[in-house]
Amino acid sequence: MVLGIVGKIGSGKSTAIEYIKKNYDAIVFSCDEIAKDIIEKGETDYEPGFAGEIFINEKKQEECRTILHPLVFRRIYGNICKIMNENNFNNISNKNNRNAKKTEKLENNKGLFEPSRIKENFKNKNNLILIESALPSDEMYKMCDKVIYIDSSFEDRVKRLKESRDYSEAKTKLIYNSQEYYEKYYNMADYKIYNNGTKEELEEKVKEVLDEIYITCK
Repeated sequence: MVLGIVGKIGSGKSTAIEYIKKNYDAIVFSCDEIAKDIIEKGETDYEPGFAGEIFINEKKQEECRTILHPLVFRRIYGNICKIMNENNFNNISNKNNRNAKKTEKLENNKGLFEPSRIKENFKNKNNLILIESALPSDEMYKMCDKVIYIDSSFEDRVKRLKESRDYSEAKTKLIYNSQEYYEKYYNMADYKIYNNGTKEELEEKVKEVLDEIYITCK
């Protein structure tokens, strides 16, 4: 089963992911980490700049979703196919591309990138795949069986980001206000979890959602 986790900055995604990873033996793909790896290895000419700048700039966020996300999700797709032992799809993975020629070859094969195939063939597997994205996109929703949206009040976000990243309230507000596009993905999500309490309370809510997902997807 492939699950997606989305939510604005400071919502509690990391806590939810760590809980699922630990208690459900999930394989986690972080879109941010994969995007950084793609850039560092020269698999794209796109340079989005500093992460902090991206998160307060709507245009840069849209560029990331348009340019980087197709590359990120092709890599995730290829790696999931490896887990599924579908070796005929391994060439879709961006992991080993090191130059423009190989990237061009990947683009020519983009017709093989069928997120629905993941859902069709992976449903009955025991593994749980978790995809986390700070900048959700349509690609993510196409690939996931279910998507969980973590939400929280602005005041709680300010508190968490001050403690975890030493962000000021002003910086948090800039980032928060630049993520208005999230409304679309909030409405598309299968499950919404409102994180308005302790870590333990959030984990209990996540457990309730996962229990329901496993029951309905049997």
